[in-house]
Amino acid sequence: MNYHNITHNDMLNGDGLRVVLWVAGCDHRCHNCHNQMTWDIHGGLPFDVEAKEEIFQALEQEHISGVTFSGGDPLNE
Repeated sequence: MNYHNITHNDMLNGDGLRVVLWVAGCDHRCHNCHNQMTWDIHGGLPFDVEAKEEIFQALEQEHISGVTFSGGDPLNE
């Protein structure tokens, strides 16, 4: 899986302050999509151990409510 970004302390993509993983790849290609740069499944960076550790470290912060998976289509194969 590839990803484009990991956002910390996001207030716009879920309840409370969240960590957001912006994944690569979307076959829906919705009209007026806000994240067209994430459509390419081969775009972004490979999701590796460092990215995983970054997310888990961010989730350890008491003020973080959870994680949001966005992108792209986080359920895309």
